[in-house]
Amino acid sequence: MKTLFHFIILVFLSNLILKAQPAPTFITSEMKENISQYNAKINELIERNTLNGFKIIREEKLPIRSDIDMVVILPLYAGDWYHFSFVGDPSAQKIKATLFLEGFGDLVQDRIIVRRENEFWTEFSFLCPQSGNYELTLYQKSDISRPLSYLTVFKKEDLIETRTE
Repeated sequence: MKTLFHFIILVFLSNLILKAQPAPTFITSEMKENISQYNAKINELIERNTLNGFKIIREEKLPIRSDIDMVVILPLYAGDWYHFSFVGDPSAQKIKATLFLEGFGDLVQDRIIVRRENEFWTEFSFLCPQSGNYELTLYQKSDISRPLSYLTVFKKEDLIETRTE
């Protein structure tokens, strides 16, 4: 009887452990193609912008969620020339980037309808008018809950130094 009781507990615990393990992730051919396009675009933008004299000052894969704004705080300095590059998921329907400074409002707004424009990235340059902590708001609408997303911020290296900070 005692052995039967131990056996039942063992089976019960084994079931709990098996259910707690995540289900295997299946990567479809479309997902592989999206990852390939995404990585190629990141490399292309980094290569082109570094050849144009920009230095990477920040780059990261973002834990963005679909249909939810993500705010990234960036300290920018007056007189510096910045270039922003946001690569989204190739399967997204919409991508948006907004650069904002309190007191100025929205300085840059860029919206991409991916399927219409066949682009899944946005990039823009910005000559900073005033030093401060800027808010870069990024948005993606996708069928995937955590779409691919990568931010690179560049700064032009050969500008004449005007800052006295």
